Amino acid sequence: MRPQKNTSELPKLQNLVLKNSCFHVTNLNRHEFSKHATCFSTFDVPCYGPSYVQHSEIVDFFETAILYYQRLPTWNWLNKASIVPSNSSTVSYSLVDMQTALIDGYGALPYIGCTGPRYNTTTEGAGSTDNGFTVLTEVWYNFHTFGKPQRGAWKPLDATYKTNCAKAEGAIKYYERTETSVQ
Repeated sequence: MRPQKNTSELPKLQNLVLKNSCFHVTNLNRHEFSKHATCFSTFDVPCYGPSYVQHSEIVDFFETAILYYQRLPTWNWLNKASIVPSNSSTVSYSLVDMQTALIDGYGALPYIGCTGPRYNTTTEGAGSTDNGFTVLTEVWYNFHTFGKPQRGAWKPLDATYKTNCAKAEGAIKYYERTETSVQ
């Protein structure tokens, strides 16, 4: 039997990292584990062998998720490039500036996803052929892991998906998060 991990910080970190205005944390945790832990066989119970302790795969998954979250400080990398959230109608950013900031921080190009109106349907983009979306909503990091992901050893990779964001200069809004979400 393996020694029990010190997981006293895990609930505090989970609540900080996974706090979300749309989901109850318990439901969000279930969703994240069932969707993402199943991507890696190293979280499968049989991979733990005879020393398996009940539910240790769940603790390992969330510890791993928090490890990667802490090592991918997207907000900090954007902030370092003076790209900060704003609800002002006059503040917007360029995709290339966001990509440059994230490449500088991560070492590879992540996927940057947007929603909101398409640029060519906005007043600013009228007459443009740029039909990319204009509201930053997500960033996905791609990497190869060395060994099991729980070890945290990786090699950054460029995104395999093309962005759906508008490419025009100053076309993307990066809104502040809601009062009940992590800032």
